[in-house]
Amino acid sequence: MFLRVGNLILKELIQFSRDRLLAGFIILAPALQLFLMAQATERGITEQPVAVLDLDRSRLSRQLIANLDNNQELHVEYHGENVEGLRDLLDDGHVRLAVVIPAGFAEKLTSVDTPQQIQIIADATNTMAAAVALSAATGVVNRFSADLASSHGMVIPEPIDFRTDVRFNPSMDIQDFTIPAQLGFIIYQVTLAVAALGLARERELGTLEQLMVTPVRRIELTLGKGLPAITIGVLNFAVMLIIALAGFRVPMNGSILLLIALTLLFITTVVGWGLVISAISRTQQQAILFVFIVALMEVTFSGYIVSLKNMPPFLQAISRLAPLQHYLVIVRSIMLKGSTLAELLPQVAALGILSLAIWGLALRCIARTVE
Repeated sequence: MFLRVGNLILKELIQFSRDRLLAGFIILAPALQLFLMAQATERGITEQPVAVLDLDRSRLSRQLIANLDNNQELHVEYHGENVEGLRDLLDDGHVRLAVVIPAGFAEKLTSVDTPQQIQIIADATNTMAAAVALSAATGVVNRFSADLASSHGMVIPEPIDFRTDVRFNPSMDIQDFTIPAQLGFIIYQVTLAVAALGLARERELGTLEQLMVTPVRRIELTLGKGLPAITIGVLNFAVMLIIALAGFRVPMNGSILLLIALTLLFITTVVGWGLVISAISRTQQQAILFVFIVALMEVTFSGYIVSLKNMPPFLQAISRLAPLQHYLVIVRSIMLKGSTLAELLPQVAALGILSLAIWGLALRCIARTVE
């Protein structure tokens, strides 16, 4: 048995090495994808365009505008002449925020009886960017008001001593949250694609019939196709992890051995899905199409794009059948929180059950293929 499985694994690796286009895609494309996605998230949401209508034209109003422009999240690009001009800039999507400083701003600013107001209008078509820009502008105005009150000797009551403590990601770096998820998704899509092409390639090349007349049993054929895909997935994970840790300084607060072991379980589960797709596909093109559909559904139910808490209860129940959803919890918890195996038992148990069920389905589908 072991000799036959070993020969199948060697045959699969030889075929993979001969397909230079696929080999290059598997090796180079994931690293490039992680690098580009990490570079995009590294910048965060910064320099959101802002338009200002200064109806006061005083020293204090110009100082406030300068403070807005000096903020990392904001960049004052337009100085409007009237309200209609600001509305046009918002309608055309040229600015994210419009700030209106009313006439008499400097004169009334220090008056306790008549507090002056500033109007801030946000374009919320992109809700995340709008929230960041609005929060940044509000913070600038509050700091400006507090500094001005302090310089004039005003007493600002502080009944609450408000202090914060940020855990797991003290710098609140968005990279530390997104890169582990990107790592998991890239491993998922690469491993699924490699596993899905195994039997589909044999059928398309006309060599599947030769395998069917050999004394290879279905369990041996399944292992012969699955183990090379697992090996490639593990190597791909090693490259991605090195890039994440060394290239982007993502913290590793937990056990790297635990992460490797649970990643192997996740990859094994994904390979089972790939073998199911490979068994039902007639051509490699059809297999890749199935991979695209399955990956799209997996990402939807994994919490990678939309938080699971925002989904209806019915969809949340379905999401428990998505291996990627459990792995994203595992990789983020180990890398950021330093979670142990005991704390991750629900996710590990879910992956184990899914792996057994999926590999059982793969064996059944492959048996029908070779019979």
